[in-house]
Amino acid sequence: MSLNRRLTIALLGCCLALPAHAAALRLEPWRGHVSLGYGHLFSDRYSPGGSISVAGGLDYAVHDRLRLGPVLSISLLGSHEVTRGSVTAGLEYSLLEGALQLHWMPRTGPITRVSLGPGFAAARTSLQVGGGGASFLDLAVDEVKPEVALDLSALPRRQQIVAVGLEAGVRYVPVTRTDWILTSVRLTIHY
Repeated sequence: MSLNRRLTIALLGCCLALPAHAAALRLEPWRGHVSLGYGHLFSDRYSPGGSISVAGGLDYAVHDRLRLGPVLSISLLGSHEVTRGSVTAGLEYSLLEGALQLHWMPRTGPITRVSLGPGFAAARTSLQVGGGGASFLDLAVDEVKPEVALDLSALPRRQQIVAVGLEAGVRYVPVTRTDWILTSVRLTIHY
């Protein structure tokens, strides 16, 4: 008998020998969500008009009305052109972030989920300029900073398998040159 066949039989025997409760993986307390929408940055006079924002996360039930879990998101915030003298530079804004949020489900009202927590954000403003780019270096941002993330969601109160709703969020990131405040409005799907 070959070694692979012996290992397969041994693994199968170990799995059959486990008690039923040890082999069960409980997935009921876990939930996930995906959100897609619009994000707008308020930072300085060069802030772009805003663009796409995408988020996703998992959370685990820690109490009847409390859940805890990570959320990852990326916001491609658009571009803005700045002219100094005879040179024009393009600025591309984006924010990649991850937060650990505590989710509270209130019993009444239109808001069915309040999410708050700390995280880290990679704030980026990249320069696109031909010649004379040194005069625009003060506008470039490439920093990883701590953040505070807040999301408010309006979802159906009785979630069966999938729930669709709206999510509004605010992120505060203390970037060195100026603080970034990102707002977002997204369609959210919870499963």
